[in-house]
Amino acid sequence: MEIQTKENQTMYTGAMVAIAIFIAVAYYLPTEKFFAVFAAGLFLIPAMIFIYLVQKVAR
Repeated sequence: MEIQTKENQTMYTGAMVAIAIFIAVAYYLPTEKFFAVFAAGLFLIPAMIFIYLVQKVAR
């Protein structure tokens, strides 16, 4: 079992706040906008990974 520290408590609290914000945004945004943001994320995450890997190779 993990010992609860101030850093862990802050991390868990921040994660819970981020989840609550995401759920609220997903509920209140129209479906089309939510899917547009979701699709953009599906494109941007692999693009950021690719850029990171290219920078690592270029060093």
